[in-house]
Amino acid sequence: MFGNEADVWVGRQYGPYQITELLGRGTVSHVYRAETRDRGEVALKVLTPFAEARAEVRALFEQEYELMARLEHPNVLAVFQAGVIAQTHYMEIELIEGETVWDKVQRKGRLTVAESVRIVQQICSALDHVHSHRIVHRDVKPSNIMLAPQPDDELDRSVLFDFGLSHDLDGPPPPEGRVFGSPLFLAPEQAVAGPVDARTDLYALGATLYRLTVGAAPFYGDRNELLHAHVKLSPPDPRDRGVAPDLSDIILQAMSKDPAERFQTGTDLAAALAGVEIPDEAPTEKKGLLRRLGNRP
Repeated sequence: MFGNEADVWVGRQYGPYQITELLGRGTVSHVYRAETRDRGEVALKVLTPFAEARAEVRALFEQEYELMARLEHPNVLAVFQAGVIAQTHYMEIELIEGETVWDKVQRKGRLTVAESVRIVQQICSALDHVHSHRIVHRDVKPSNIMLAPQPDDELDRSVLFDFGLSHDLDGPPPPEGRVFGSPLFLAPEQAVAGPVDARTDLYALGATLYRLTVGAAPFYGDRNELLHAHVKLSPPDPRDRGVAPDLSDIILQAMSKDPAERFQTGTDLAAALAGVEIPDEAPTEKKGLLRRLGNRP
């Protein structure tokens, strides 16, 4: 899929792993399918030479593993072990055969209300679990949610992944003045490099729900324009794009500038979504294997 013949690891033995396929490519890491002797197929996230040469990136990669290792939830990507092989950091993670939500909305423009609600409710559950462990993800967005097809079930399992920017609320404070997160979806407090908490992730999930149902992000522009918009501007009303009033109200509450006015937990947001009237819409078609676990928008 990604030009295996040009990759340094594909077809080679990497410690106990036989790497067979490149699944995702990014500046910081590549993700591979690999075979093990006793545990079958797994996925490996391996730092690129560019990233391996940078101490800060190595430290963030190690922190990502440490935070993910605390978590065990069906809607959070499972991590099994990590280490260094051939002077290169790696992480063994759950292999998911599917596509990201970003891939799906790029094809479809917007998803049905039923699909959107199902995805977001699952991520609400994932975030409650993450937050119960004093972790803020800080990068919730469609390209960090995988859709794993389930046997004999028309509903995909939504899986939150990529904890590379996550913050441990019980750990050291983040560097002063640095903005973490993707400008299309980050919360106002992130945009001004302020303190974050669980409600920061729920804002980003609200912005994600906006993208799924409206067919466009709430704001567009360059980085500075996006940061300004999240802090100062109201998102265009989803009603103007055909979203029902009850769902529009939920989206706009989730994206409130003031964290105190947002949903306070994933459970609160999921409960509100449970009351949304689901229109009779044709579901978007499922697509074959797409695995995008490298750098994404």
